[in-house]
Parts: sequence; C-alpha cells; structure tokens
Amino acid sequence: MGLSSRILAICAAAAAAAGAAFAAGPSVEKGAQISAQCAACHGSDGLSVDTSIPNLAGQHYAYLVEQTNAFKQRSRINPIMNQMVQSLSQEQIEDIAAYYASVPIQVKAAPKPKQ
Repeated sequence: MGLSSRILAICAAAAAAAGAAFAAGPSVEKGAQISAQCAACHGSDGLSVDTSIPNLAGQHYAYLVEQTNAFKQRSRINPIMNQMVQSLSQEQIEDIAAYYASVPIQVKAAPKPKQ
C-alpha cells in the first residue's frame, strides 16, 4: 500500500468514526440523568409542579435547545434559569432537550365551562 493509499485509508476511517459519533447525536439517557436537577420546578417527568412554570415534556427538541441557550447567553432573562444553565455544556443542553422531547404526553380536552 502506497503512502497516498494509507493516508486515504486513515482519512476514510476518521471520517467514518466522526460520522458515527455525529449520527449518535444527543443522548436521551444522559439527558434523563442531568434533568434530575430540573425536577424540583419542572417535575420529575417534565410536567411542571406549578402553573407559572412551563412544562418541558413533549416540547420540540430545537425549541428546548434554543431556549436553554438563550437563558445561558442571558438573551432570555429569568434569574433562576440563567443561573441553573450556566454550568451546562452544549452537549448537556442537547442531551436534556433530547430527553424532554422524548417524553410522551397526553393532551386532554379542556373541561367544559360551568354554567
């Protein structure tokens, strides 16, 4: 095998490894573990414990990533959330978003108004 063939083989192997890592994407399992710190306010299953705190379960992945990054960059202001997300890496943010986006929710009909 010539030098150029070896370089080509090494590049192909590196590209395959990078592609596999990229294809793996965010980890729902890691996100579930990290989200334990979110449970006090957002509930253990992403369903909020209070009507003034949003549900995270079943939200769109991209929305969750975008909003969490906005809190981290302080372009969205909430003193509690701004502090909570500061130590999270981008990978952790994506893992948490993947977890909450994967949580199934049931939408029920609104109760009929009392007459």
